[in-house]
Amino acid sequence: MTTVYETDSSIYRPGMTWTRISREILPFPPSALWSLLADFSRWPDWDPDLSAAELHGPAATGTTGFLVPNGFRGRVHSRVAEPFTITSLIQDREIALRQPIPFGAMDLVLRLTAVDGRTEFVQEITLGGPMRAVMVAVIGGDVVKHFDVKCARLVELAAAQADHDA
Repeated sequence: MTTVYETDSSIYRPGMTWTRISREILPFPPSALWSLLADFSRWPDWDPDLSAAELHGPAATGTTGFLVPNGFRGRVHSRVAEPFTITSLIQDREIALRQPIPFGAMDLVLRLTAVDGRTEFVQEITLGGPMRAVMVAVIGGDVVKHFDVKCARLVELAAAQADHDA
């Protein structure tokens, strides 16, 4: 069961951010899920909102990359968006990135926490700046809405990976 929390706190003035935190318990340890998160080229395999993802170097804090949303949004994004920057990368625990948006930024954090042989998977998205409402309508809402699909695909891919490794 996915739980979504709403918050409104960041470096922006009160009311200038939109934050949603989604949580789900997945039936694998963090190490089984990490390879799927740390390999950005695999993100479209589990994230229904993406058609492509790439890094401009090794996965590390400070590395830039590009996420291409599906459909028309992706065509526009590919032409006008700046690259994201990895702001945190902690092995088997967390990937965070910052994607510039007009007059602000989208911060995305994916966190894995071990819970009794399973993993609590947390997705936190924050859109900040005066254009946040537009960006929620363009992309942010889907990032939250499709969290259950992401979780199901991660479980499916982790199971296939475990079967392959066995």
